[in-house]
Amino acid sequence: MTDICRRYSVGKNSFFALDNVSLTVNKGEFVCVTGSSGSGKSTLMNILGLLDTPDSGSYFFEELNVSELSDRELCRIRNRKIGFVFQSFNLIPGLDALENVCLPLEYRGISLKERIALGKAALDAVELSHRIHHKPSELSGGQQQRVAVARAIASAPELILADEPCGNLDSRSSGEIMKLLSNLNKSGKTVLLITHDKEDAAYADTIYRITDGVISKSEN
Repeated sequence: MTDICRRYSVGKNSFFALDNVSLTVNKGEFVCVTGSSGSGKSTLMNILGLLDTPDSGSYFFEELNVSELSDRELCRIRNRKIGFVFQSFNLIPGLDALENVCLPLEYRGISLKERIALGKAALDAVELSHRIHHKPSELSGGQQQRVAVARAIASAPELILADEPCGNLDSRSSGEIMKLLSNLNKSGKTVLLITHDKEDAAYADTIYRITDGVISKSEN
C-alpha cells in the first residue's frame, strides 16, 4: 500500500486514523505493526484485510488494485486468501470447536465431508484434536484462540491477519499463540500481527510503529 489515508469525522471535527501510510508485506514475511490504543492499528488492519476502504492512496493485493475490485471480488479474496484472528475470538457459543472451524468453509461451498476433513486437520495443527466437540464455554481462553487460529488456517489462506490475538490471554497462553503463529510463518504463511505488546512483536521479522496515524519502521 502507498500513501493510504483514512479520515473519520466526529461531530464537526475530523481526524486522520491513517495519514499517508505506506507499507509493503512480502510473501512469507512475518510483519508486526505496533502502537498504543487509538494509534490507527486496527484501521490499518481493516484496510489490509479488505474490510474497509481508504479515502486516498493505493493498495495492491497480489498485484490486484483493490480500488478496482467489486464487492463480490473483495469478498472472494477475503474468503480464500486471508485468515483473520481477532482479540475476542469471535466463536459462536452454540457450536463446538469443529463446527466453528468448518463454518466459513461452508460459505465457500465446500462439501460436508471435505469441511470436516479440513476442520480436523486445522484443529490437529493447533493441537486441539482432543477437544473438537467442546463448545467455547468448555475451553480456556488460550484454547478458544487456538480454535480461532484453526478457523483462520483451515482454508489454507496465504495471509494471516492477527489483530491483538493475545489481548485477552495470560502470559503462558500468549506465548503459546505467538509460537503457533511463528510456526505457521515458518511453514510458509505470511503473517501480519497487530499488537501493542513488545514481547509479541519480537516474534516478527519486521516491526513498524504507528503513532497518530503515521507509520515508521522500528528496530527488531
